[in-house]
Amino acid sequence: MARNVPQSGFRRVLWERPADPALVRAAGSVAARESPRRWMGEHQVPDGVTLDRDFGAIPLGPGPAERAISPMAFHPRQSARFLVRATIPVGPSGEIPATLDGGAIYSDAEIRTTLTCGSSRPVGTEADVRTRLDTGVLAQNGLDGRGVAIAIVDVGISLARLSTRLGAPPLLDVDQSWSPPNIVSVPGRHRVGHGTMCAFDALVAAPKATLLDIPALAARSAGDHTAAGTIGAAIQAYWFLITRWVLDGRPAGLSSLVVSNSWGIYHPSLDFPAGHPGRYVDNPNHPFRSYVRTLTLAGIDVVFAGSNCGPECPSAPCLKRVTGAIMGANAYPEVLTLAACTVTGERLGYSAKGPPIAGMMTEKPDVTAYSHFLGSLSQSRFTADAGTSAACAVAAGCVAALRTVATPTPTSAAAMVQVLRETALRAGPTNERNEEFGFGILRPVEAGRSLGLIP
Repeated sequence: MARNVPQSGFRRVLWERPADPALVRAAGSVAARESPRRWMGEHQVPDGVTLDRDFGAIPLGPGPAERAISPMAFHPRQSARFLVRATIPVGPSGEIPATLDGGAIYSDAEIRTTLTCGSSRPVGTEADVRTRLDTGVLAQNGLDGRGVAIAIVDVGISLARLSTRLGAPPLLDVDQSWSPPNIVSVPGRHRVGHGTMCAFDALVAAPKATLLDIPALAARSAGDHTAAGTIGAAIQAYWFLITRWVLDGRPAGLSSLVVSNSWGIYHPSLDFPAGHPGRYVDNPNHPFRSYVRTLTLAGIDVVFAGSNCGPECPSAPCLKRVTGAIMGANAYPEVLTLAACTVTGERLGYSAKGPPIAGMMTEKPDVTAYSHFLGSLSQSRFTADAGTSAACAVAAGCVAALRTVATPTPTSAAAMVQVLRETALRAGPTNERNEEFGFGILRPVEAGRSLGLIP
């Protein structure tokens, strides 16, 4: 880019770059959880562009719309394209280019944990959730999550708090966990908060599961002290999971992986303008989908919160926008998307209704799970584990429990989603699928019977 181009500001983006030795080495450093700064300093970019050297380079693999995905396309030495994070200049109009130096520009949209209304009192406790899910029946049939990993993609887990609440430390695999390069705290030793809540809730149905701490949402730009993360950090985390669970084969002692994502984007204004080819919220061809598809095609279950922009009680960051509120990866067809209800079966007012944003899969949410109960006490002694965040984590635990026996070979990720839809308890204004509850309230025991895991 010429130096004399008028500039009115800068924008952080994800940028597609052709392979070169520096990017290959940088990607290798990221995979090894080492700093890629040295190698990124050797990659040449146009004038006015600044690379995020800590982000490194992530193999881009095949396009998200391609039917067949070769996992080896994500190997650094096999990938023809890489994603880097860069700050680029924008002109006086503020218009973001679709390409730069021959490489596509994609949104690195701001994502946040799915917060919720704090004024309502909790409804029930985690004991009530166990009762509703019939976890005793799951346990009697050996469906307790043993040998299954649950990756909590969030802001980090406090193992000490979980140990206090559970009476004993849960299983945590530090070697299979991942942190953004700018995070100092180690897996399991993060601040008590949203990630700890999600980990606790995932263990309700799968108490013997092994946690993976993936604090992607703790990644922040320098000087940014909000709770926001980025799609770029999620891409880094997912590529790490691909290297460990797809390229290298499954880790010893772990048969299955469930990826729990209690996060999303709250408003389209946080993304590129409508119509930009690199936009995230309504773009099924954003590169993040390639990483999601690669995991699900390998038999790995990916679970997402719906949204907390329900019409009766939308969270403040929704800016009162309550239609088409399920956006981005939360609306991908490959993932299981959750709405939220109380243990009494009442839909929570902040749980977003479908359909999702135009341009994405129309039948979202898929199912509903329990939320707004006293559980982890990660915020205070009187604050509920709430939002579609808690519902997502509860559902991820249910899937992990079923995966104790239902390994990926006989039951694909897509088949698991279908079984959970078919066996859900119909709820809401009709006895059929509806925009409030999806296909109904999750029933893991019925799903287990359908899979032949429970007599």
